[in-house]
Amino acid sequence: MIIEELKLHDFRNYGELTLHPHPGVNLLFGQNGSGKTNLLEAVHYCALGRSHRTSQDKEVVRKGAMMSAVGVLVRKQSGRCDVAVKLTPGENRKKQVFLDRKRAPRLSDMMGRLQCVIFSPEDLMLVKEGPAIRRRYLDMLLSQLSTGYFVALQQYSKALEQRNALLREAKKGRNVESVMLEAFEDAMAAPCQTIIPMRRKILAQVAAIAGEKYASISGRPGEVFGMSYECCMQENGDIAAAMKQQWMKSRRDDMFRGSTSFGIHREDIALTLSGREMKLFASQGQIRTAALSMKLAQLEVYRRVTGETPVLLLDDVMSELDMTRRTRLLQEISGVQTFVTCTDESDLDGCHDRRSYRVSTLPDGMASITETSSGTPVAAKRIIEDPDFT
Repeated sequence: MIIEELKLHDFRNYGELTLHPHPGVNLLFGQNGSGKTNLLEAVHYCALGRSHRTSQDKEVVRKGAMMSAVGVLVRKQSGRCDVAVKLTPGENRKKQVFLDRKRAPRLSDMMGRLQCVIFSPEDLMLVKEGPAIRRRYLDMLLSQLSTGYFVALQQYSKALEQRNALLREAKKGRNVESVMLEAFEDAMAAPCQTIIPMRRKILAQVAAIAGEKYASISGRPGEVFGMSYECCMQENGDIAAAMKQQWMKSRRDDMFRGSTSFGIHREDIALTLSGREMKLFASQGQIRTAALSMKLAQLEVYRRVTGETPVLLLDDVMSELDMTRRTRLLQEISGVQTFVTCTDESDLDGCHDRRSYRVSTLPDGMASITETSSGTPVAAKRIIEDPDFT
């Protein structure tokens, strides 16, 4: 899977930009705040329809602009496809997705067209912080592999929000009919039949690969990195029925709390190193290696399941790694189209199959990109020609 073209329109601090990236490593270097990460964010939008930095789409629209758009031309084994996302700052305007220059009726239609794996300094929180960030890692992984999972997760989240709204009303002393709670519990239970088995299966695959990646990058085979799924249900039978039974049991307590205390939204991934919980004792170097191993495992799972290699986005990662880990990381990403941001071009001196871009800020605050080395020539392809996109 190769991005042959990346196009931005009034996105963050970019007015108009078209890039034809290298099929290997694309190095984006420059001062902090110049706009390097914005390019990775644009790619992420084309893969998942959302930012990895903010939940507010209006934040990515350039100040003073009426709309923002990002698009990619992707080459896969099955052929080429255009993916574009149009964003407007108005609260009543939803984002629009275009696939092969035609408006897609649902956001879920774009899943799998472009697959990407992103690693940034914030991903160190995968080890340090609470369950929510690890669930997000798992949900993003599966959403790009399965439209069914993405839709099931949306259905569960919507029903959960509605059940919680009723519970908040009950906490205030207002009468809430049990039949209403039961209806939302039914709506939550059905998606669990899809979500739980898929989480269990994919995490077993990720854990095995992540352990191998950790040993390779760290150079310490004696340190065994482990991942295990802490599922809310131990049974493998009728998951939906078991979930509904548990929600019925917890209704009184949930009304007192004003929120749902049980469900897939409370699950976690346990991370261990040689059998010990990493969050409690791991060093910074071990944490970095573990988080990076999880991301590389995600990439490898995509490759094994789909037969395609996703695009890798590395945001200011090299500065966080010592020279040994940096060298081993470059070996791991060989043959993968990668976008790397850093402040110093010399951070990738060991990588020759690359194209380098200097990203700088103009006096008006807009970003400017200058190609400093082209790497192996890549023929320019046609641009996205959707009139609604431009």
